[in-house]
Amino acid sequence: MKIIYSPRFEREALRAYAFIAQDKRKAAKEFFGKVKAHIETLTDNPRKGRLSDDGNRELIHKGYTIPYLVDDESIVILGIFNQNEWIPKYDQETSKQ
Repeated sequence: MKIIYSPRFEREALRAYAFIAQDKRKAAKEFFGKVKAHIETLTDNPRKGRLSDDGNRELIHKGYTIPYLVDDESIVILGIFNQNEWIPKYDQETSKQ
C-alpha cells in the first residue's frame, strides 16, 4: 500500500517540528524520524491504529495523534496533533505522487 501525506499533515508536522525545535533542534529531527518510521509500519498492517469516532483510524506516537484513512490502494495521513489541537473538519486534499 502507498502512503500519502495530506497537505494538512505537512503543515501540522512543520508547526510541531518548529515548536519542538525551539528548545532542541536535534530532538525535533529525531522525533519526526521516529514519527515517519511509525507511520511506515502501516504498510504491513494498515488497520493497526485505533478506530476513531468518525470511522478513521489513529496512530498514537509519544503524545501525538496521527489520524489516517485507509482505502483499497492507499493510506492517507490526515494530520498530526497533540491532544486537543485537532479540528474535526479536515482538508482531504492529497498529493498523490
